[in-house]
Amino acid sequence: MPNLNTRPSNVVFATHFTPSFPRSVATLFAMLLLLSAHSAWAQTAPTWSKDVASIVYSKCTPCHRPGEIAPFALENFADVVSNAYSIQRVVSEGIMPPWPPTKGHGNFMGDRSMTSEEIATIKKWIEAGTPVGNIAEAPKPPTFPTGSQLGTPDLVLKMQEVWSVKGNNKDVYRFFVLPSGLLQDKNVSAIEFRPGNNKVVHHVLYYQDTSGTARKLDTADPEPGYSGFGDPGFASASSFLGWVPGAQMRFFPSDMGVKMYKNSDLVIQVHYAPSSTSETDQSSVNIFFQKAANVREVQQFALSPNNLVSGSFAIPANKVVKFKTSYTTPLEISVIAVAPHMHLLGRNCVAYAVTPANDTIRLVAISDWDFHWQGSYAYKNLVKVPRNSKLYYEAEYDNTANNPENPNSPPRFVTWGESTTDEMLLCYFFWMPYRAGDEAINMNVLPVTGVEEETPFKALALVVGPNPALGNLNIKYSIPAPGTYSIRVVDVRGNVVQQVAINSALGAGEYTETISTSQLPTGAYLLSLVGDNVNESAQFVVSTMR
Repeated sequence: MPNLNTRPSNVVFATHFTPSFPRSVATLFAMLLLLSAHSAWAQTAPTWSKDVASIVYSKCTPCHRPGEIAPFALENFADVVSNAYSIQRVVSEGIMPPWPPTKGHGNFMGDRSMTSEEIATIKKWIEAGTPVGNIAEAPKPPTFPTGSQLGTPDLVLKMQEVWSVKGNNKDVYRFFVLPSGLLQDKNVSAIEFRPGNNKVVHHVLYYQDTSGTARKLDTADPEPGYSGFGDPGFASASSFLGWVPGAQMRFFPSDMGVKMYKNSDLVIQVHYAPSSTSETDQSSVNIFFQKAANVREVQQFALSPNNLVSGSFAIPANKVVKFKTSYTTPLEISVIAVAPHMHLLGRNCVAYAVTPANDTIRLVAISDWDFHWQGSYAYKNLVKVPRNSKLYYEAEYDNTANNPENPNSPPRFVTWGESTTDEMLLCYFFWMPYRAGDEAINMNVLPVTGVEEETPFKALALVVGPNPALGNLNIKYSIPAPGTYSIRVVDVRGNVVQQVAINSALGAGEYTETISTSQLPTGAYLLSLVGDNVNESAQFVVSTMR
């Protein structure tokens, strides 16, 4: 119980207005005024329903839900309130959501970071006592696909053996070889990692081996796959970026693709997070190929110690050292994505280009390197780098006892190598020769769908129009047999915003349906036909001119 005879220092003004009151009464009156002021302030504070739920659902829930890598769920008001002060700390300190790139150095897809306004909203909400607001205004929790986000794949590659994760609370990095079985070269439109065990799969990097080296390394290792911390042991023929929990899968535009060569092996490096319980994993990868014959090939280039401006790649013990690499672009290029890479001594890094006109193009910067949260970052729009530009990559390493990630105690002299105790200096660039108009290409056009597990049937057609929709949207679709079907409209955050049940007595054939879009905000949507052995999707836009 508070002592009402003790006057709070911030309400002493009350005694000036009540000189004849007993001290305890004056203090009580002051506290009532303070509570009244606090109540008025609370009414203007952010609420869960109006301000906070949308932030949590978009930035936290994709990983904080059952079966995912995060240790607890953030799927509703009760979940968030029970973890409120922990959330306030990690959000304020920038620990969560994990997004290493620094603002202002590249406009990337899948940015999980919170804006300063979003962070301030969460802090004010928690300080106000987590008010719920009008629950009728709260957005519905997001829905997540249980199978492929992109539909029926052209090729499914699965780990050939089950990997066992020991319950010893240690990180494990493991390479697994997935033979493609391709009889001819193909252009990949999208690659989708499907974790076999969301509890322990932390992130994945992709490599393509055409030399057979990975198979030999796998054979030489008595356990499934082979051990490796950094380099896969061969020069990758091409790369397909990587995967992290909560990542949104996307297709390349129809005229772009990454070459997958015949008889090649897809090699995945899986980072298994520390676990206190024994787990198993047998993950798979869905591959989608471009249908067009003429496809612009996405290529890969890396700045490495071969491109050092001066000196050699060596990190003395008890030193913080910085390296700078440079390369002159021999042609005009469009940069699609970037992926810096260091090991545990890494502190920060930055990649940029300086044009012949002396303009600086910022490509990526990571100010607080964390090997366990490394990744590849694809731009929302292609980045043009003119011919004869200087491409730079700078990286700093902390080989002192002050670095908590330093694998050597005491610190020792470190050079290039594949093991945990060695280091690397790499920055991958994914690019194509420039074409006029590349800067206008939007790479962030396909939202997550509500597609369920892959099925052998593929509907004959799903056609929507008019597109953009000006009011009613006409839908033409095919079904294979009587069954349970529905048409779903999904917004860019993966929420089902409209759903129409289809008569289950309908037999096989083509049908039409009309839905109203008048209640939908302007923007892009995905329409999905979902049901027994049917998974079809089509994109449409709700126009501003209605």
